[in-house]
Amino acid sequence: MTSDSIDIAGTADAQEIASGESVTAAQFRPISNPATGERIEFTDVAQDNGEDIVRFNWRSMPGGAITEHVHPHQEERFTIIAGEAHFTVNGEERVVGPGQTIVVPVGVRHSESNPGSVEIEGVVELRPALHSKEMHEAFAGLGLEGKTTPRGAPKNPLQLGATVWYFRHESRATSPPIWVQNLVLPPLSMLAKVFGVHPYYDRWDTRISGLIDVTPSAERPDAPPASSPTGRVNH
Repeated sequence: MTSDSIDIAGTADAQEIASGESVTAAQFRPISNPATGERIEFTDVAQDNGEDIVRFNWRSMPGGAITEHVHPHQEERFTIIAGEAHFTVNGEERVVGPGQTIVVPVGVRHSESNPGSVEIEGVVELRPALHSKEMHEAFAGLGLEGKTTPRGAPKNPLQLGATVWYFRHESRATSPPIWVQNLVLPPLSMLAKVFGVHPYYDRWDTRISGLIDVTPSAERPDAPPASSPTGRVNH
């Protein structure tokens, strides 16, 4: 693995992140994604901290796995506090343990799994924030409602088109190939709009404190947008 595709940092970096994340944790309720075995709780979002980042406490249950994907416009940073996370980055396997940080640059394909018998605890950061908070809430919400496949994709084709295509700036699965997704998802997204299927619903919002509550404009441009005042994407 070349140094421009992955970076492993040591204990000091992990301790710095872990020590500062608890101040705002009470603002959000934790959510679980049954498809990936993840449990997350947001601690910082762009509209609150003035920094273009989303940060959350992250747990991966034994047997949990995140399928291979890319973040087309974001850097992702995992800081492991407990347990050992198994990553595959650009086809190379890496094991990241307590006190270590792994940085996945923009556009690099990666996956994560927990083959061990204990849960992994860590902190995850995505820069820039985009709509990462709403994306995680949407897929967790659909999963908890029993509306996703074992891999975490929406079962309803219209919901698939609405949600997966909307959040294409935040994350793209690598299977099926992205060129196939680019052919199939836009028509489904258009049909979803016709039938009133939204990519995101307010019932999935994890915020439990805070005063900002302004709905953004209805259309999202094709280019990666800046985070909206609330991140609401009901359209």
